[in-house]
Amino acid sequence: PRGAASQNTPKYDDDAGARNVASHRSPPSTNDTARGCPMAAQMLKLEPQSAILEEALGARLIDGKREPCEVSCADFDDALFKLVVLPGQESVLTLHAKLPCYETLLEHGGARCLETTFAGLVTQPEQGYDVALSVNADECAAPTETLRKLARIKRHLVGAPFEAAFEALVNGTARDLPVARLPWRRGESAYIVAGNDPASRDSWDRVTVIFAVDFREETDKAYARVFLQQFQERARALGGAPPCVFSEGSRPPREIQSVGAEAPTIAGYVSFVIFRSHVATPQKLEKTCDLLVGFRNYVHFHIKAAKTNMHMRMRRKVASWIQVVNRAVLTSDKPREMKTAGGKTFTRK
Repeated sequence: PRGAASQNTPKYDDDAGARNVASHRSPPSTNDTARGCPMAAQMLKLEPQSAILEEALGARLIDGKREPCEVSCADFDDALFKLVVLPGQESVLTLHAKLPCYETLLEHGGARCLETTFAGLVTQPEQGYDVALSVNADECAAPTETLRKLARIKRHLVGAPFEAAFEALVNGTARDLPVARLPWRRGESAYIVAGNDPASRDSWDRVTVIFAVDFREETDKAYARVFLQQFQERARALGGAPPCVFSEGSRPPREIQSVGAEAPTIAGYVSFVIFRSHVATPQKLEKTCDLLVGFRNYVHFHIKAAKTNMHMRMRRKVASWIQVVNRAVLTSDKPREMKTAGGKTFTRK
């Protein structure tokens, strides 16, 4: 789960993290509908960056902390991170990351992301990690921007295939896009497919993003089906939002049948059709990528929240029943004694 972290400091002082977190923590997200991204309306948005990395990196890039440390943490989708600051090189920060389907990400825009977004920062990763970034805090000219990039390393690399597809859509070159399949969870994949209007086969005016969603427990699968069906209905009521379609696991969308679907026993597929208007500006494109990268975790979060809410309601109902039982009075089989207005006892015959 997000937030699981450990700090291994066998040789030097313990790293207490960032002490003045508020000074460099990213501000909370606002209503995305007002910023031109209707798909985010009414969504509880999980931030794309790792809060643990943001605190540890911010303490050194922004607050000027210079202490050796080794901070390891985990994030959603089996992502692992490790920040290393060696003794004698307290100003050099090295961030190692292990990401899902890393080789596939490199094929579909990840390599370009490393060359552009993280130009000059890429270094050799430790064993067990896929990529490493290194920065000298004393020589960093733009610490705030560097902090944001490093804390969002997963968002940048996992979102690279989405950005590449949407940029091709805006530039009118979506026809040349290959079908991208990103297997970022066991038994689950994300598909990015360029498409056209059936009435105008040369238009190539859309990109369809399809998520295969599954859970290990049958109860969670049932929750997911209901949630995604309601998500589809809710999306229809939002003007200008990307069309959303839910498909059962046994009936995968036709767009992915050529590249191979997941097992028919999964919870289902949810498809978003992104048009040029949804990514026409850099701000819209970035926000759309943020939401798509975090969509699977958003579904997982709300299923757990729904189960928690149901359990709370069940406990409240049981408590009310216990109160009723406690207030109940046992009745006797003997006939009730009856008295007159004067207090005399009598027996009805």
